[in-house]
Amino acid sequence: MNKPKILYVLPTLKKDGAEVQISNLIKNFDSVDTDLFTFDLYKNGDSIEESLGGIKVYSKKRTVSIIEIYKIIQANNYDIVHSHLPKADLYVGFIKLFSRSFMHIISVHAQYGTRTEESKIKYLFFNIFWKIILNRSDGVIAISEKIKKWLVHDKNISSKKITTIHYGIEITKRAKVTLNNSTIGMAARMLPWKGWERVLKVASVLKKQNLDFKLIFAGSDDINYKKTLIAKVKKQGLENHVSFHNHFENIEDFFSKIDLFMFLSESEGFGLIVLEAIENNTPVICSNIEPLSEFVDNSYNTLVNPKNFNDIANLTTKILVDSIFKNKVQAKQKQKIIKEFSIGKASYSYENYYIKLLNN
Repeated sequence: MNKPKILYVLPTLKKDGAEVQISNLIKNFDSVDTDLFTFDLYKNGDSIEESLGGIKVYSKKRTVSIIEIYKIIQANNYDIVHSHLPKADLYVGFIKLFSRSFMHIISVHAQYGTRTEESKIKYLFFNIFWKIILNRSDGVIAISEKIKKWLVHDKNISSKKITTIHYGIEITKRAKVTLNNSTIGMAARMLPWKGWERVLKVASVLKKQNLDFKLIFAGSDDINYKKTLIAKVKKQGLENHVSFHNHFENIEDFFSKIDLFMFLSESEGFGLIVLEAIENNTPVICSNIEPLSEFVDNSYNTLVNPKNFNDIANLTTKILVDSIFKNKVQAKQKQKIIKEFSIGKASYSYENYYIKLLNN
């Protein structure tokens, strides 16, 4: 029996959360064959292209990309075209208006247009067309229960059309490494809603408490927000505590330098970086928001109100100075993701979803 053929469509191969997850999923598929189309290979930046293995990758060659995608779909007789992120959803949704030869699946990776400093006008017009495409699709995958609730309650998409499949991660057997150098880490794209300034406020409290600590900030700076953060570091007198780094190509190198990962984001579609921290045996303190609360164990109250800076500072100190407590936090958080959030489980869920959809 031939395996179902699926085309993944992505705006870019830039190494962000959604793209990394897609790369890991594809490599773990056994029951389906997958190709990929992207508008931007991102060859001059940090791309996932090298990690995709032997799958066929199509990319934009001419200005009218929509015609290219249509021709690729027709030439390869794909059973399913699975679009990821808004631009891809719109292009494939438009093609679907004129072709019934494939099933269109949409993965929703974020609450588009709801976060601080995002263009509300841009997403106002986008959401009108996007909602139509979602309702016309053959199925919608939400990467968290939070995203599903948003689609149902804010976008009026039928809950029967939506399936939640969480992100997963490759679980590696790792030796416990206790650095005991009181280093806190924060890594993400440098965007206002990610919680960078909140982490700095916690750092100011730690400084007042005379804790000897270091804080490493790492991430890509797409909107020149790093300049704002550097100014705030100087204003709060934290120059001797805070260092800035670019995006780490190998995220394990980042986690090898820190004792604790702090993530005080106001909004996430999933929060893959937090899952990566836990898998790397790094204890996590993060915002008590969905979807982080869907996969971060809270046995030791490490899901926090991101505005309670004094409470967060006290918990941070306890983790950094008490190695026994730190190991308990780390072990509990790791146990939960091993059981529920492996990439193998995520890939299996996707394959079952595709096969069930095609058989109905």
